[in-house]
Amino acid sequence: MKLLTLLSLLLVSNPAIAGTRLLIKSAKPIPGARMITGSGNWQALELEAGANKADRVATLLSAPDVEWVEEDRQIRVDPVLPNDAQASKQWALTRLGVFEAWKLVPPHAPEILVAVIDTGVEASHPDLREVMYVNPGEIPGNGRDDDGNGFVDDARGWNFEADDSDASDDFHHGTHVAGIIGAKSDNRIGISGIAPRVRILPIRWMKKGLGWGEDAIESIHYAVKMGARVINASWGGIGYSKALEEAIREAEKKGVLFVSSAGNGKADNDVKPHHPANLVLSNTLSVASLDEVDQLEKYSNYGKTKVDFGAPGKEILSTMMSGNYGSLSGTSMAAAVVSGSAALILSARPDLKAQDLKRIFSETVVIVPALQAKTRTGGRIDTLRAMRAALGRVRLETRIDADDTDLSGESLLPESFTGGEAIRPDRVEEGAGVSGLSLKIVRKVKGLDVPVEGVTFRAQTGSTGSSVVLRSGTDGGIRSPLCDRESFTVTAYLENPRFRIVSGNAPYELVLKIRCGVEQRFVFDEATPAGQAIGIWQTAAAGERKLAESVGLQFWKRTIDFEWPAKGDYYSMDRVRITRGDHWDVVGHEMGHAIYDQAGIGVFGGGQHYIDQCYTEAMAISEGWASFYSAWVALSLADPDARFEYMVPRRAPIRIENIPADVCGKQTNEWRAAGFFWDLVDLHEDGEGEVAPFARLWTDTLGARASSVGKVKARLIQKGWSPERLETIWKLNFPGE
Repeated sequence: MKLLTLLSLLLVSNPAIAGTRLLIKSAKPIPGARMITGSGNWQALELEAGANKADRVATLLSAPDVEWVEEDRQIRVDPVLPNDAQASKQWALTRLGVFEAWKLVPPHAPEILVAVIDTGVEASHPDLREVMYVNPGEIPGNGRDDDGNGFVDDARGWNFEADDSDASDDFHHGTHVAGIIGAKSDNRIGISGIAPRVRILPIRWMKKGLGWGEDAIESIHYAVKMGARVINASWGGIGYSKALEEAIREAEKKGVLFVSSAGNGKADNDVKPHHPANLVLSNTLSVASLDEVDQLEKYSNYGKTKVDFGAPGKEILSTMMSGNYGSLSGTSMAAAVVSGSAALILSARPDLKAQDLKRIFSETVVIVPALQAKTRTGGRIDTLRAMRAALGRVRLETRIDADDTDLSGESLLPESFTGGEAIRPDRVEEGAGVSGLSLKIVRKVKGLDVPVEGVTFRAQTGSTGSSVVLRSGTDGGIRSPLCDRESFTVTAYLENPRFRIVSGNAPYELVLKIRCGVEQRFVFDEATPAGQAIGIWQTAAAGERKLAESVGLQFWKRTIDFEWPAKGDYYSMDRVRITRGDHWDVVGHEMGHAIYDQAGIGVFGGGQHYIDQCYTEAMAISEGWASFYSAWVALSLADPDARFEYMVPRRAPIRIENIPADVCGKQTNEWRAAGFFWDLVDLHEDGEGEVAPFARLWTDTLGARASSVGKVKARLIQKGWSPERLETIWKLNFPGE
C-alpha cells in the first residue's frame, strides 16, 4: 500500500485561508448570520472581504443580546507517523486484555453507538460494512427528512463539510480510527476492532483533513441527537473555542463520553493548551500515545493535569480506504483505543454514565514510570481491569517477587484491626506455579467481587520472626527466608487509626496460611466473619475519605470502635454496634451518629430505639442526620443500590425501615429529617453536586447543638442561607407544617 501522510487534527488560525468567520452567542438573530444546527443560540457570521474584524466584534459585543463573540478557526490534522510495513498482529489488544474482556460481555449485549467525528468513514470496507450505523427512521435517497431530525436522507451519518448525507472518507484518517474501535471480528478477514458489539456513526466535517470549527460543533450536536454513547475526537489544536466547549457540555448533560487525542506536538498541554483535549469535564478523556513497552511516544503531547492517561498508539493496525489495511501511529490511534474500550464496557454495562466510565478508566490504570508527572493518573489504560471494575470484579493483587535482596518494610502494630481468633478464608484457588506468590484479597458482595483496598499484610514464619509489610497496590520484595519453608502466615490489618473493629471484648484478626510457589486467591463472602469485618472497614473508610476531602477531620477527637457482632444496630457514645458489615446503610448510619456527636451538631447522645416509634425532635434530628450521612457516604461505593432515593419515603418507599407518610409525619420522622438535610446538599437524586454544598452545611452547623430540624433551619438563615430556598426545601419534606 502506498504510504500516506496522515494527520491528527490541529486547530490553527491560518492567515492564508480566505475569509473570516465569527461565532456568536446571541439571544436574537444577527443580520447575515446563520444558526448553528442544534446549538440553541449560537450563530456563524462570515465577514465580507476587507471588513475590520475588531470593529465588527466590538459592534456585536455592544448589543445587549450578544453574550459571546469569537473567531472561528479552521482545523486540520497534523502529521502522524506511518509505518514502512504492516504489523503482524494487533499487539495493543493483547496488551490491554481485550480478548479476555470479550468473555465478560453477555451473549445478547446491546450494540453501542460510537460517533466517529472525523474525515468520514469508508462504509463499504469489508471489515466495516457490517458494523456501520443505519438510521432506522430514514429511507435513503427519497429526498425527504423521514425521521424529522432536520437532516434529509441521513441514513448513514452526515457530512457537515458539504452539508449532505455522503459521510464517506476522503483522507483515510476516519476509516482507520473506525476500524480500531469496531472492525468486524470473527469474519475470517482483516482485523478485529476492540468493541465487538458496536455500531459506527460516521460524521464527516473536514475535506482532506481540514475543516471549520463550526462544522465540528454541529457534528457533536448531531452525534448527541442520534443517540451516540461515545464520541471519538481524534483531533485538536492550539485555539480555545467557547462554542466548542459548550457543544461538549451539551454532550456531558446527555451522558455522552467525549474522547480526545492529546496531540502530536511533543508538547506539555499544561503549558501549551491543546483543545478540546484540555477541557476537563466529567465526560472528557484526553489520551497520550504509548508504544508496546509503555514508553511515551516521542511525538505525543502530555500534561500532568490536562492529559488523563496513555493508551497504545504506536503502529496500530487498522482499516484503510479502498478495502486496505495499514499501521499508523499517533494520539489519534490512542484515543480510538480508549473509545473502543469504552464501547466494549458499555455493551456489558449499558447503564453506566460517561462520568462512571471516566472514573473506572482512571482508577484501573496500570501505573507506568514514563507517565509519572506526565498525566493525571500516571498510568496506561487496561481494558480488562476496567471491565472487571465495571462488573464489580476487580481483584487487588499484591505480588511477592522472588527477590532475596528486598526485605524492607514498615512495621505496623494492629491498632485498628486487632488480633485474636484465626479466620480461614471461604475459598482458596491455587493457580499454576509462579515465582514467589501472588496474593489476591477479594470480597464478594451480592454475587460480585469487589476489591479490598487499604489493607496491610504482615508476613511471618513464627520461628524466625522475619516480617515485612506489604501494602495493597504496591510490590513487596519478599522471598527468603519465608519461602524456605513449606508455608508461612500472612496477617491482615486495617490501616486507619481513627476507627477500629472489635468483636465484643475479644480481639480480631485475619490469618492466612500461604504456601510458597503457587498463586492463591482468597475470597471472603459477605456472610462470613472475615467478609463482615472487611465490609465494616470499607464503609468507614469511604466515609472518612469523603469527610477529609470536603471538610477535613480536625473535629474528630476520639477513635470510633465498631463493636461487632452485636445484638442490635445502635449507637452509644463513640461505639457503634452493628450486626452486618455488608449493609453499607447500617454501618454508615451508625458511624454518622458518632461523627455527628463529635462535631457537636445536635443534643442527642445515643441509646436504643425502634424503627416504628415516633421520636422526640432531638432524637429525630440525630437519626435523620445519620440516615442522611449514610446515603452521602454510600454514593462513593460500588454498590449498584447505593443511591439516596432508596433512603427517603417521598422518593422511593421501598425499604422496610421507611415509615408510612401518616405515621410521625412531622419533624419527629427521621426519614423526613434525612430528606431535609439531603435537599440542602443536593436537590438532584444522584448526588452529583454534594461535596461542596456539604462542606458549607457542615461548616454552618458545626457546634450548633440544635435540638430540632427547625432550629437547624433558623441557624442556616442566620448563616446567610436563602430563606426562600430553605422554605422550599421545608415544604418539600414537611408539607403542611
